[in-house]
Amino acid sequence: MKLIPSLEPIRPQLERVEGLLCETLAEVEESLISVLRHSLGGGKRLRPALVILTGQVFASSSEPFYSLAAAVDMLHTATLIHDDLLDEAPLRRGRETLHRVWPPGAAILAGDYLLGQAISLIAELGHPRIFKVFGETICALCAGEIGRMIVAEAEPSREEYHRSIEAKTASLLAASTEMAAILAGAGELQIAALRRFGREFGMAFQIVDDVLDFIGDEAQLGKPAGSDFRQGLITLPILCHLERAKDDDPVRTVLSGQRDEEHVRVAIEAVRSSGAIEASLVEARAYARRSQEALAALPDNASCQMLCSLAEYVVERKR
Repeated sequence: MKLIPSLEPIRPQLERVEGLLCETLAEVEESLISVLRHSLGGGKRLRPALVILTGQVFASSSEPFYSLAAAVDMLHTATLIHDDLLDEAPLRRGRETLHRVWPPGAAILAGDYLLGQAISLIAELGHPRIFKVFGETICALCAGEIGRMIVAEAEPSREEYHRSIEAKTASLLAASTEMAAILAGAGELQIAALRRFGREFGMAFQIVDDVLDFIGDEAQLGKPAGSDFRQGLITLPILCHLERAKDDDPVRTVLSGQRDEEHVRVAIEAVRSSGAIEASLVEARAYARRSQEALAALPDNASCQMLCSLAEYVVERKR
């Protein structure tokens, strides 16, 4: 399992989570195991790490946090499987997406299977409040995706963009830290602080993801540069660019439907050279800084400091 350097201190705990994921998949037939492991493989394991670190902030027993971390990772992977199918994405983390390996219907059911397993793990925790947060998060994820699809042809405002990324990314990260804080028996102010940390962290993470779609290295990203842009997704770099662009701008040409390779290439260069990337990163850093400020309500220990360092990582990463 490849980890970012700042997560190396909790490698043993994340390997336990990985083992639990594999144990869960071992309950199904071998053909499903291989493909689901393909989908679960790779990734940064940030969500499980946030769960583990939150538990450690309060010096809680690690055992129940492994189940919570595995459930969060399964939910995240289920959303990726479904999103890739909806977006007709050919690659995820440098590999063929599941709907390219299996029939689309089977891919949907694979995502549903992971969601069912995640719910089962949450139920075993025996904590109704955590179950409620988990259910609300699934609703937020689905509502965010529905909203994105409905307004796909319009040019959204910044406010609409922020609502969209809060639903599709920040909601699960906020839930990860909130559920872990509840499981750890934290006080209400600390639970609220950790939810705020996860939310601000998630907003910063998604903005940087959207920036990397324009400037990231294709080999590191595991997908072609401009993949989201080619699908017509309007992200913060595009919004920042359009705020200072002319009516006949090449980005608007692509968004209007002319998505051949030459038009896309010219439009990507226009975004890169307009100052939109820098403006987007300024906003991402502001979210990351606010996530760090939320940690002031927590005990100042090594695990809390690791959460703080992860907030720095999300805005400086290259993939």
